[in-house]
Amino acid sequence: MLSRPSGPQSPTEDESNVAFLQDNNDDEEFISKEKDFQPNTKPFYQRHLTAILVHTLIVLCYIVLGAGILLRYKGNCVPDFIPTPLQNAIHYKTDILATDDHEFGPPSPEIDAVWTNLLQYSNIRLSRDELSDDYRDNPALAEISDGSGIYGSIAVFHSVHCIKRLRYLLYADHYHANATERAMFELKRHGEHCLSYLLQSAKCNVDLTVFPMQWGEKTRIPFGIDQGHHQCKDWDRIQEWARERSFDIYEPGLLVHPNYGWAYSDGVDWVTGASLGDRLLADKVHNGH
Repeated sequence: MLSRPSGPQSPTEDESNVAFLQDNNDDEEFISKEKDFQPNTKPFYQRHLTAILVHTLIVLCYIVLGAGILLRYKGNCVPDFIPTPLQNAIHYKTDILATDDHEFGPPSPEIDAVWTNLLQYSNIRLSRDELSDDYRDNPALAEISDGSGIYGSIAVFHSVHCIKRLRYLLYADHYHANATERAMFELKRHGEHCLSYLLQSAKCNVDLTVFPMQWGEKTRIPFGIDQGHHQCKDWDRIQEWARERSFDIYEPGLLVHPNYGWAYSDGVDWVTGASLGDRLLADKVHNGH
C-alpha cells in the first residue's frame, strides 16, 4: 500500500505556468483600467467648448431681451431730457388745485396786484449758452443793449401772461376802454393765440391725476370737481430763480430793435408783442430777403 506524502506539495510546472499567465492577465487589466481613468489634460474651455457656447448664447439672448424691454420702458416712462437752466430750481410737491377767486372777479386794485405779483419776474436775462439748440444760433435774438445777456422768459410765464390777457378781454370795457377798433381786433387775435398756446401747453404737460364725479344736493347732474392732490413743481422756487435774473424791459434804451430803435418808445398801453402780418426777423435773415 502506497503511503501519501506528508506536508505541502509543490505545484507542478504546468500549474505554475497557468498561475503566472493569470497574474499577467490581472496586471494587464489593472493597467488598462488605469489608462481609462487617466485625467484629461486638455484646458477647461476645450473640454467644455460646446457647453460654454450654448450658455454664452443664452446670456446674450437675455441681454438683448432685457435691453429691448428697458428701451421700451424708457420710451414710455422717461421723457427725453431737454436742458434748462432752471434744473436746480425744480422741486416737486403735492398740492390741491384751489379754485378760489383771489385771482379772478371784477377788476379791482387787489386782483390787479395779484397778477402783477405773478408776472413781476417774467422778463429775465439769459446767456446764449443757456438756450437750447432751437435758439442758440438764431441771429435775431433780442440782446440787451448793456451786454448783460439776451431778453427771455420761461414758458410758464407765457401761460400766465395768456391767462391774464384773456381775463382782460373778459373785462375789455375796463382794461381796453380807449382801444381803437384796430387795436381790439389785434387784442382778440392775441386772445386766440393765447387759447391755442394754453391748449398746447395742457396737452404737452398732461396732468394724469384722476378724480371721480360726485352727486350734488340740488341737481341731478354729477359734479366734476377735482379735489385730489397733484404733483406740482414748486412755483415759489421758480419765482425766486427768475427774480435773480429779472430786469425792467421798459427802461429806455435797454431793448433796441436793429431797425426801429427803442422797443417801447410809443408806450405800452395795449402792446401785444406781435402785429398782424408780422414775421420773425430771423426768418427774413434765413431766407435772404
